[in-house]
Amino acid sequence: MSAKNRAFTLVEVLIATFMLAVGITAMMGALTGLTRAERAVAEKDFVDKIAHEKLEEVVATQAWVSQSGGSFDDERLRDYTWSIEEVNVGVDTLTGIRLTVSSVAKGNTVVSTIVYTPATATGGNGGGT
Repeated sequence: MSAKNRAFTLVEVLIATFMLAVGITAMMGALTGLTRAERAVAEKDFVDKIAHEKLEEVVATQAWVSQSGGSFDDERLRDYTWSIEEVNVGVDTLTGIRLTVSSVAKGNTVVSTIVYTPATATGGNGGGT
């Protein structure tokens, strides 16, 4: 065999280069999309975390009785607001609480819980004869 038969032709080199360029472009597009998706998931996790923390705070301080919403003290959360509402769960001693964390640019996250409120005693003389 001569050296001429073992060499690549110009057309083969151009096709291989084109295929490599298409492959690299597709890989870069996939990496960009993956990075965007990862950032969106991290943001969603962050907002879920602050929503759960705020709900725990509101329940622990019973602020859901007297407050209906507000903003966050942290400077990083200045774009976020929260609102809270009571939800009827059909049982007198249980109160449903729904907290919504909102951002104009990033949408809403809703978390909820149920709080037990003991029934109040209704008069009576405390027993006796």
